[in-house]
Amino acid sequence: MSSNKVTIFLAGATGYIGGSILQRLLVHPNAKNFEITALVRSADKAKRLDSEFGVKTVIGSLQDLDKLASLPENAHVVIQAADCDDVNATNAILGGLKARHEKTGDVPIMIHNSGTGELMDDAQGAFKSEKVYSDLNIADIEALPPTAIHRPVDVLVVAADAAGHARTHIIMPSVIYGVGTGPLFDAGISNPHTMVFPLYVRTGLHHKHLAVLNEGATCWANVHITDITDLFIRVLDTSLSNPEKVSHGRNGYFFGASDEFSGREGVQAVADALFTLGRLSSREVVKYSLDEIAKYYASTLPPSFGSYGGQ
Repeated sequence: MSSNKVTIFLAGATGYIGGSILQRLLVHPNAKNFEITALVRSADKAKRLDSEFGVKTVIGSLQDLDKLASLPENAHVVIQAADCDDVNATNAILGGLKARHEKTGDVPIMIHNSGTGELMDDAQGAFKSEKVYSDLNIADIEALPPTAIHRPVDVLVVAADAAGHARTHIIMPSVIYGVGTGPLFDAGISNPHTMVFPLYVRTGLHHKHLAVLNEGATCWANVHITDITDLFIRVLDTSLSNPEKVSHGRNGYFFGASDEFSGREGVQAVADALFTLGRLSSREVVKYSLDEIAKYYASTLPPSFGSYGGQ
């Protein structure tokens, strides 16, 4: 890899995925040549990232569109590991990449975190679909409805590549498990926990039982946090050292999956664990209709997660 300085703008540094990426960048063999700038909401965390880890920070959020437009202008690499459904934020970032390209002639790299939730069907837990998606079958991905979760943003990212403003790569993790590790997490700067399984735990404890949509037969692919972070770093490394060897744009989708479980298997495992720990009086998993499961998760599900009908 080149010894030239590589300017990197990272959104999501205090999160689960973004924190794991930043942790790997800080110990990367080429770390001394990375100039990393992170957008951080917390002034305290921003100060600590700068003083303890040498990461430049800008205080702000995805609602600060002016900052999201200006920061990519000064970065050869943009890693977007924050909200993958924010169209306005994405347009601002892509506008910054376009401005950089027009001013400098550089073709910057964008690595965008999306998700395999985009592939979710309407089985509603009743059956396991026979449809198998591959990140090599671009026709299947492009045939997804424009209203699919994550799809509106992914289309914008691909369009920026087609216009020549950037080389874009879309990482699509499945359900991520495992705990984030390293000094960033030890310091309490980045969130060490995934979303899905803590959601099961919180909701189960709240209602004193676990529940599943209909039969819970829907297939969920999964991947360990270490493996999905490896994928981000491999795409980055190859993009910097030999860009023609990594797919980009409409061909630049990368699924992150290594195994699978059914919705019922995932929920049952949590119910069993909570029962063993004495936190639940029964390991039974209750079957609910779509309306019932929506009410079940109403008090614990983040609004951005939308309907939980894919369970």
